[in-house]
Amino acid sequence: MRRVETYFIVIAIAFYAWFLTHYGPGQVIGYVRMAGWGLALTISLEALARIANTFGWRVTIEDYPPKLRFVELFAARIGGEAIDYVTPSAQLGGQFVMAVDVREKLRMPVGLATVIVASLAEAVGQIVFLSIALVISLRLIPVAANLYWSIVGGFALALALAGGFFFVQMKRPFSHLWRAATKFDFARINTDEIRESADEADAVLLDLYARHRSRIAASCLCYAAAWSFGPLEIYILLRLLHQPASLQTALLVEAVGLLIERATFLIPAKLVSQEGGKALILGMLGYPPGIGFVVGFLRRIKEMVWVLFGLLSLMIHRMVVQQRVDMTGAATAGRDSVMKMQRAQGEQSL
Repeated sequence: MRRVETYFIVIAIAFYAWFLTHYGPGQVIGYVRMAGWGLALTISLEALARIANTFGWRVTIEDYPPKLRFVELFAARIGGEAIDYVTPSAQLGGQFVMAVDVREKLRMPVGLATVIVASLAEAVGQIVFLSIALVISLRLIPVAANLYWSIVGGFALALALAGGFFFVQMKRPFSHLWRAATKFDFARINTDEIRESADEADAVLLDLYARHRSRIAASCLCYAAAWSFGPLEIYILLRLLHQPASLQTALLVEAVGLLIERATFLIPAKLVSQEGGKALILGMLGYPPGIGFVVGFLRRIKEMVWVLFGLLSLMIHRMVVQQRVDMTGAATAGRDSVMKMQRAQGEQSL
């Protein structure tokens, strides 16, 4: 797997080098300057999408802890998304990070089960958005006919991935992970506690699908709403670059771009699929050379800003937890010192 990732990274670097050599870095920098402070608008717009994503996770939690604030859930969400962005974890690593971040106020089994359900709801929400976007755009843009079979293949892959993920969730995945973990010799880990947590997480997961389908449907709608901000961002970027833009064009670019990203989901940081995908699609739609690359590049700047926000949230969370542990340790040590002093005084009095 690491060798495949290395190949993709090398291909991505070669693509970026070829593009900049072919079109010149000056042209790309000129387009970036043309966007200017308008990029801040897309960064702010992304905040709305991230909030909708957090609501998508929130509605899957049945007995929501009163002490768990929405901002904490939001911070855990963007932290997990940052991990997904920079690692080839297929979103599983980020889901675990989200559950860990809120485990002090939301029990770990519930956190794990709900983030997994929310992850499937996100995939279903994306499929809902893709269906609507493609129905609206394909009939109105003649050049889209050239992409028909590619779009069908990408859409089928998205359905297959979502279906496969659902199938895995129905097979008590956390118990299987626990059994796999028992093959390793972890002397300091309480295997009984892990087994009980895994069984509870599977029970919560199955219960959500059996009794709370309305919550899952609401979560899918939240994620579909979040995905719908993508075409608006494409429209804004094209206008900032002084290019003609329409709703149909923005929908098609975003939909096909998402299909490309879905097909390359194992590649970290959307290498190649971000700039390369936008360059391919917008080039086929007749836009000037370089526009697609710049649109993808501007989106990457926005994404990296949010990755920074996510990593900062993880760092702050770790510092707060460590400070709390230090304070607890200091308080315990203080009580022990007082008890020893009292014991010594008692012995002296005797």
